[in-house]
Amino acid sequence: MSTPVFANPRSNPELKCLFEISLLPRQGQIQDYFLGVMGKVSEYFPIEYSALILHDSQKDFLTVEALYGIRREDHPSGCSRRSGVISQVFESSQPMVIQNLSQEPLYQEMGKGAKRGDKIHPPMACAPIIADKAPVGVLAINSLYGPREELTEDLQFLSMLCMVLGPAIRDFQTRRLEPLAKPEHPKLKFSLLEESLEAQIKGVLDKVAPYVETRTHTGIFDDIIAVVEKMLIKSALAKVDYVQVAAAQLLGINRNTLRKKMKDLKIKSR
Repeated sequence: MSTPVFANPRSNPELKCLFEISLLPRQGQIQDYFLGVMGKVSEYFPIEYSALILHDSQKDFLTVEALYGIRREDHPSGCSRRSGVISQVFESSQPMVIQNLSQEPLYQEMGKGAKRGDKIHPPMACAPIIADKAPVGVLAINSLYGPREELTEDLQFLSMLCMVLGPAIRDFQTRRLEPLAKPEHPKLKFSLLEESLEAQIKGVLDKVAPYVETRTHTGIFDDIIAVVEKMLIKSALAKVDYVQVAAAQLLGINRNTLRKKMKDLKIKSR
């Protein structure tokens, strides 16, 4: 019998995780972004391994684009999309579970020798990454809630995570194909930031609303405000080398208010 996941529904850990991930900057390489995503997930779940597997339309091949918990040189680079659970997830756009690594093309060679990572073990949850109503890849990850007969909760959360990741992955793919853009005018920066945050918040609310409604009747306003405040304060502290007076000035609040919020939000001074 599986253990109930939402022992304290008011804490909304899954929602907080998804919201924090939706606000991650989409900069640099996709590997760096993926590590940031999995870093957030690891704050809520004891994950050891995850792989971002994207479809190469030119070669009709599923390519391992980013990894968490294992070195790239110790991991296969990809597999055919003609067989295996990962391929089925991509083709059907439905989440599934890998029960046997020896029957999965991506992991077959790893299982034969010493190269197989100890962090990669079944059962593994897989969910499709969708962008513009079409599959672009698959996210594979060890069980999030611990070993159980079924991974129902894992697949549910993973599906929501992939919905949040879809637009970000599409952005990275699009930038690869576009020439370098001209620098934006400084006067446009704040309005563009506002538009970007508004779009991301609207997007994540649209995606998590059905998920939240099935789990709790508690409103999410306070949770989201707390998440945003925590991210702003942590970013401001890091920018000024954790000098609280300078961070308070940067945020436009007094030092006492900053200290109270740091205590309430459990933000360490260093």
